[in-house]
Amino acid sequence: MSNYKNAVLIIADDWDFIAKCYNNPVVSTPHIDKFSERSITFDNGFCTSPSCAASRACILTGRHSHTHGQYGHCHGLEPFRTHRHMVTIPKVFEEAGLVTGVVGKSHVAPMEEVYPFTYQAIGNLYELNYLKDRVDDFFNTCKNQNFYLHVAFGDPHRRGDNNGFKNEFEIEGFEQPHYKASDVLVPDFLPDEPEVRDDLVEYYEAVSRFDHGVGSVLNALKDQGREKDTLVIVTSDHGMPFPGAKASSFDSGHQCPFLIYTPEIENNGGRHNALMNWVDIAPTIYDWCGLKGPDDLPGRSLIPVLDQPDCEGWDETILSHTFHESKNYNPYRIIRGREFKFIYHCAPELPSPLPTDLFRSPTWQCIKNKNLKMMGKRPTETFLKREAIQLFNIKEDPLEINNLANKPEYKEMVEKMMQKLFKFCLETKDPWMEIPFQKGHLKIDPMKYSKEHP
Repeated sequence: MSNYKNAVLIIADDWDFIAKCYNNPVVSTPHIDKFSERSITFDNGFCTSPSCAASRACILTGRHSHTHGQYGHCHGLEPFRTHRHMVTIPKVFEEAGLVTGVVGKSHVAPMEEVYPFTYQAIGNLYELNYLKDRVDDFFNTCKNQNFYLHVAFGDPHRRGDNNGFKNEFEIEGFEQPHYKASDVLVPDFLPDEPEVRDDLVEYYEAVSRFDHGVGSVLNALKDQGREKDTLVIVTSDHGMPFPGAKASSFDSGHQCPFLIYTPEIENNGGRHNALMNWVDIAPTIYDWCGLKGPDDLPGRSLIPVLDQPDCEGWDETILSHTFHESKNYNPYRIIRGREFKFIYHCAPELPSPLPTDLFRSPTWQCIKNKNLKMMGKRPTETFLKREAIQLFNIKEDPLEINNLANKPEYKEMVEKMMQKLFKFCLETKDPWMEIPFQKGHLKIDPMKYSKEHP
């Protein structure tokens, strides 16, 4: 065996902070909760883009979606593909002669050219028995070699045309927990209606199935005796599959569970306050495994600060989104700090799009059919429409209702935020931010800011 180390990334599909270790007392997540006792639990982890394919490409490239090119989905007739020149985790491991594996959902493309995993068992996303067997097979294949294993579960994503979460597969060694509609916690951005509670009941059940899958991967790693040299991450691609979360600019779309275990950190079992996002994952994996990634990655390794829960220099993060499905065009850029959140919407004149699974969901059909003016504590109008430039005091206004951007007392802050965002967009070669400049709709000088919106 070489001097390199190993990494396992376990990723859910559409998982929110639904776990006891994230202060949800209702749901049953014993494996995740036990893992949190020996890992570091981040309270301010943010997916870079709240869309399945774009987010996964952000993880594997270490870049924002406007840079890596996987702007949206790539399955079926969806057109988006990662740029062929992108360096990815499987490429870096391959160049070092190490083994890589993907089990379950890939949702990125092109696989052979950009994501050349050594071992590929793609598909059967909800069949936990199949996924467990493929993880075991991977470990038996790589034996004593160093590795990166990417395990992507289908749960708790909505399933099929009915857009519910019900399971049709037998799961060995698993007894499905059932929940009462009266017990589930309705988020502040959703209406407390019977249809919504019933929808959440099924979602909780799907989260419990994901938890069982997490346990199967962790047990396989332990059985192979590889825990002592393996970094393990448990996370999600983005927030929950409900209106006002997934594929939206709200924190409920971006802020996600993130737990990381390394054998050498004494802080294991603790919490971490750093504001990080998914472009920090690849640098972290490279650092831990002793590999060299690209020099110009926008993210940073978490390894040096894992034992510093209140570390300096991690008080702000930048997020970016463009598409979900090709018809869900919603380009925006975000600077998220501890107190304030700044958003620039590149196409504010368009209505907020809903992914197909959310539009068909019992929750949205309830909101639409009952013509609800409030989605919980948030006005439905706030969800459907947004202004070009938004500034929220996220501490006082966590639901992002009161836009401060046009208030005179925040003019200087808005100008500074726009300057910072402009610098970031230039550094990351953001084509969406360049187009308004070229058309003259938004004039920004790096040293002096002024705005002219059409």
